[in-house]
Amino acid sequence: MPGKLKNCPMCGKIFADMGTHVCRDCYAKLQKKESEVVNYVRDNPNSKIPDIVEATGADEKMIKRMIREGRFVQVGVPITYPCKKCGAPITQGELCARCMTEMRENLQKETAKITAAKQAAKMARGQGMHSMREQGNTFKAKPKW
Repeated sequence: MPGKLKNCPMCGKIFADMGTHVCRDCYAKLQKKESEVVNYVRDNPNSKIPDIVEATGADEKMIKRMIREGRFVQVGVPITYPCKKCGAPITQGELCARCMTEMRENLQKETAKITAAKQAAKMARGQGMHSMREQGNTFKAKPKW
């Protein structure tokens, strides 16, 4: 299935986007630059992002994306960067394990509150209790004439 026609954000050339978001030529250049960055980091494991940018000429955003994706952990060099919530050093993703656990617990608490509120509303409308008809009692409302 052919991709959507777009202009490459790097070079401006029209291309069919197949999920790479850049044309084939620019994708090949990106792959080459990423390989260069990985090799540099492997050879210089205590490098900081500014050092990597200076030594390789790579874009800082690309290096941060590679760190988030765990590309350096895969080659045995864990580079850390701050958790988006608390600032603790992490090697993958956007949040540290503590913040992820906290977020998951808060989500579970809020889900439980919503579920309880829905149950209470259902009970208040009488949908959660047996109706008079189900109990065998029948009654008819008097007409208001």
